[in-house]
Amino acid sequence: MKNKIIIIFLILTTSIYSQEIKTINSIQGNDSDFFDYEDYDENQKPIGKFEFLKGCSWYCGGSVTNTAASSELKEQNGINYSPKNAHDFDKNTAWIEGKSDYGIGEFIEYQFDFKDYSGGLGINKILIANGYKKSKNDWKNNSRVKQLRMYINGKPYSIINLLDSFEIQTIDIDKIMIPPNETTKLRFEIIDIYKGDRYKDTAISLLMFDGVGVH
Repeated sequence: MKNKIIIIFLILTTSIYSQEIKTINSIQGNDSDFFDYEDYDENQKPIGKFEFLKGCSWYCGGSVTNTAASSELKEQNGINYSPKNAHDFDKNTAWIEGKSDYGIGEFIEYQFDFKDYSGGLGINKILIANGYKKSKNDWKNNSRVKQLRMYINGKPYSIINLLDSFEIQTIDIDKIMIPPNETTKLRFEIIDIYKGDRYKDTAISLLMFDGVGVH
């Protein structure tokens, strides 16, 4: 009888826990919707770098105070793989976890800490360039993220299923408002991957945000 009660308790606990953590599927986007060149000449020939989120976006008013990670791949040939690379508007850089395996359990974390701010800014969308987007070969050779577990201030919020896609994908989330004069942390933990053709190293080139309260 005692064993039956324990089993029922475990089933109910698991059921309640799974209901709290929702699953969100990413949506395939197009690079052309998010990237553009710095400028064009009179013949409409592109000039300058290929920029992410050119013009006004959530970042006209919103910002990330700090970016950190549980590990990062050591610098190689002058190229670093810092977590800051996932939030630098540059598709040619990437955060790559530093474990010897595929990086399951490794995470990247974003901190928001707005001072002298009355409130009103929030996040409702995540923008991801999954894998090492520097080139198609780099993308194929390195591993990509298949699933992330998202936390808000240390509490599990959702499981995010990502596509194995070279182009940008988006994730619609419930509105997460950022309170004034408080630290808000969003953590993204790798829980499953798509294997690279050559390397176990798992990469994210961009993990950025869109939201409300800017305009």
